[in-house]
Amino acid sequence: MKISRLAISRLKKVKWFVNVGKASSLQNIRHVTNESDFIKHITSIEWENATIEAGNEITGYLAKKYTKEYQEWNSLVREAKDIISKEIIPLMKTINGIEENVILDNVKWDLVNFLMEDYYKEYLKGDLFFASLIEVYEDGHIPCGLEGKWPSGKLVIY
Repeated sequence: MKISRLAISRLKKVKWFVNVGKASSLQNIRHVTNESDFIKHITSIEWENATIEAGNEITGYLAKKYTKEYQEWNSLVREAKDIISKEIIPLMKTINGIEENVILDNVKWDLVNFLMEDYYKEYLKGDLFFASLIEVYEDGHIPCGLEGKWPSGKLVIY
């Protein structure tokens, strides 16, 4: 196993979605408080594109600057997906009235990318986007959008 047990332990401590729709003390975020706004944001192409760009920035940088280390990427992704599905997803509660797949697809993407970002963090430059998403989850919320352009936009949370 190469994925950090410390990072996995951090995810296991999250109290998943306990504060959705409630106020947050997180800074520099936009907060949506109703389900319809949440669904609109989390299913938007803009949010999907922002998270894809964040992931692509990691892989592109590693492929260009750290080719040897990047060769492990695919096997690490498989390991991360297995950990998420077996150790983390079972700990999550559902959000009443919201289709589970809408949430799980987004959360899985965020968590796998967080574990990858964490694994390669010594090679990466700048802010760690997926680590900032984990802070939102740790606060009991779910990141669901970006107000403004990647990478300088403001996170939208529910």
